[in-house]
Amino acid sequence: MMDSDTVKFKVYCVEEYRKVHGLTAPQTLDLFEKPDVFKFLEEPALQWQSLDNTVLDIDEYIDAGA
Repeated sequence: MMDSDTVKFKVYCVEEYRKVHGLTAPQTLDLFEKPDVFKFLEEPALQWQSLDNTVLDIDEYIDAGA
């Protein structure tokens, strides 16, 4: 079970990624589910950096085809 801080962090990431890339929420959720971005976002180090850097890390993760 995830703690509420992890869930909040994932919501913030979805919203920030959506805004940066001009996507709708459903488009972003679909994109995040395919390469399992949500599991990637459970890495503790991601929660200590800025959302801007996290968006860049998500892009790299998706591009790597994880």
